[in-house]
Amino acid sequence: MVYTCVSRRKQFTLTGGYNVPATATATATATATATVTVTATVTHSCCVCHERKPAHKFSVATGICLECFDRSYGICEECGTIVCHPDRGITHSVYQRACHQQGQVLCLRCNDGCSRDDWWHPTALDVSVAHYDRIGSKRKYGVEIETSCCDGYQRLLGRTNWGAKTDCTVSGMEFDSPILYGDEGLKQVEEILAYGDENGWEADDRCGCHTHYDMRDESFDQLCSILYAYRKTMELWAKFVPSARSGNGSYSHFPEWYSEDVVSAWRGCGRNNGFAEVLSRLGTDRYDMVNFSAYFDHTTFEVRMLEGTVDPDTICNWVSVSTRFIDAVRDMTFDEIDDLFGGDIESRFEALAAIIGDDDLIDWLVARANEFGHTLRLTQIE
Repeated sequence: MVYTCVSRRKQFTLTGGYNVPATATATATATATATVTVTATVTHSCCVCHERKPAHKFSVATGICLECFDRSYGICEECGTIVCHPDRGITHSVYQRACHQQGQVLCLRCNDGCSRDDWWHPTALDVSVAHYDRIGSKRKYGVEIETSCCDGYQRLLGRTNWGAKTDCTVSGMEFDSPILYGDEGLKQVEEILAYGDENGWEADDRCGCHTHYDMRDESFDQLCSILYAYRKTMELWAKFVPSARSGNGSYSHFPEWYSEDVVSAWRGCGRNNGFAEVLSRLGTDRYDMVNFSAYFDHTTFEVRMLEGTVDPDTICNWVSVSTRFIDAVRDMTFDEIDDLFGGDIESRFEALAAIIGDDDLIDWLVARANEFGHTLRLTQIE
């Protein structure tokens, strides 16, 4: 099926159909010659409001009824991509969030392109000899720092490996690291935020800090183990971040699937169908607290739950804790993860603390939990 979609500035052609089961209401009249005349009204269930409506009341190729589409979705006026408006009640969506640039509705990519004079890409970091004493992991990682104020950032062009770009959800800039590794990568975080401190950079409650962890060397089973372990411990991780980053927020929220769903998806698709099929069966969302779909764009898992911050210790500690956790669970079976993290929150924290194996990082997690109104205690660490 081919549809034509017209925006304010351009005309776009979309192809495809609904991924929504259809039902038909039919009336038939039989004659003596067994001739049957059928008239059918095809209906679909809207994936937003879940009401069944006639097919002609749906936005083309989306599975969203026109009423919901007009209220909460739109079309990028540059490229025709469907976008959603999280500020209009949509918190879970497969579509990019809408950006507004000088009266235009744009997707994230086109919005970035509107201000190319103000941003630049990260450049590769060359570390001839890396050290791992502080971070405790050889896993590569990346950091995205969103800001609400970043005076003087233009002077960093040519002086840093970090990239800078606009983000329509924040009033400052987003700073993206190159691929980082080892203790030298943590020093990169400290250096750019030392410059930020000198220039009064800030991050308000609209900002987030996203960290990426390299998954290029993981097998199908290892990817699924990490996926399973994160979901099994998601309630524990939520104790270390503000509720806005772990509740039903627009840009970081609890997933709508559970650890047992991972097992079902893993058994149902098998290695031949790949990790994409597992995520498809789960119905993962890019704004889950951990965005596992980032694997297909960056070969990483993106942890989105950390709040916006320009404090280097917070980011460095978070990266150290996360890499150690991933390294520990990657080779575990589902049963082994259940044995380790199957108890209450206190026992799960004890298991996480044993994995981390660093008193300073453990004390930091306890302080974080206390800061956000949670009490965590360690009764024993083997």
